[in-house]
Amino acid sequence: MSNPVRIRSAPGLAWKKRRNEIHEARWQCRTDIAEKGYPVKSVKLWSGTGDPTIEEWDIISDTCRSLQDEMLAWSNGTFDKPNVFDGTLAALMHCYKNDPDSPYKKKGGLRYNSRTYYAALMSLIGREYGTVYLSELKARTFLRWYEDWCQDGKVAGAHARMKMLRILFNFGASMLEEEQCMRIALVLSKTKFAMAPARSERLTAEQVTAIRAKAREMGRPSIALAQAFQFELMLRQRDVIGEWIPVAEPGMSDVVSHGWKWLRGLRWEEIDDNLVLTHITSKRQKELKISLRNAPMVMEELEMLGQRPTSGPVVRRERDKLPWDDVEFRRWWRKVADECGVPKEVRNMDSRAGAISEATDAGADLEHVRHAATHSTIAMTQRYSRGAEGKIATVQKLRIEGRNKKKTD
Repeated sequence: MSNPVRIRSAPGLAWKKRRNEIHEARWQCRTDIAEKGYPVKSVKLWSGTGDPTIEEWDIISDTCRSLQDEMLAWSNGTFDKPNVFDGTLAALMHCYKNDPDSPYKKKGGLRYNSRTYYAALMSLIGREYGTVYLSELKARTFLRWYEDWCQDGKVAGAHARMKMLRILFNFGASMLEEEQCMRIALVLSKTKFAMAPARSERLTAEQVTAIRAKAREMGRPSIALAQAFQFELMLRQRDVIGEWIPVAEPGMSDVVSHGWKWLRGLRWEEIDDNLVLTHITSKRQKELKISLRNAPMVMEELEMLGQRPTSGPVVRRERDKLPWDDVEFRRWWRKVADECGVPKEVRNMDSRAGAISEATDAGADLEHVRHAATHSTIAMTQRYSRGAEGKIATVQKLRIEGRNKKKTD
């Protein structure tokens, strides 16, 4: 860890040094406000070896400001007044975060990681335009904002902010029944914004094999095991390694550490004696039932593992036998991938696209692939299927072959 104080404005930020050169960034409640009874004493924001990326610095900073604002609102008595609305964008954000009927606030609404992400987006928008009155906002206003946010090629970030604004104004229109929110929600529904080009990267079977071998060579067999599950079973990273959330969040877990609990990853109890995995996916809560015997990469890793446990998380990091933190997992995966010569633009998240593309390249029925990937629609499966040029060429060849066959009949 180099100099962590380089981070821009991040009120309440504190760094903790853990074992094995792990540094942890935490937001800490002000002592005097904590003594008054503020319920959130500390929030873990990041952990890992080395330095956070520029994007991670931004998220740490923005989340600190959001948490600080909520703490101060609680302290000055406005936190429990969710519907105090003065017509500004900042006030709408405050209502969205605190209204008991908001999906951000109510039980069973947004999950912890989604709330953290939304809070960071609102902080970014609020820092620039929080004092703007909704009555001043027009379609052209949002077009100009979007153009500014897209500078330096940051189209994905600009689109995320615009999506956040749509959520805010739709909430204001429905829950607050606020006239300006209704007007703006209608305006945004009819305004189109350029999207970032669809990702074309995918992880190939050859790259997966190389990553698995290199991970074991580097003393990280857990990454090899996780990569095998991701690629062979078309699973999202979260469904394999799970996620850490505060213990106060909904959900039961038998894996708890430093006020955080682990949920949603693969568990040994989900694999029966016939090596059939039954897992409820994290995103859509769909049941996936699949035989590991038809997943040779997974079988190879299980064989190297030897006697498999009967309970607990399947993927555990080597240093403390706890499940991986997602940031640390991606950092180590990138180190392994770099050693294998995997291009920087190819990420661990492209495992799923690579698996789906391999299936469609092999001629698998798209509807069958949709079920394997637990997608709701074929359109979503098609988005993950890469290599359209090769598939088009195959279709052209088949058409010509069929045409020639008719001539000879």
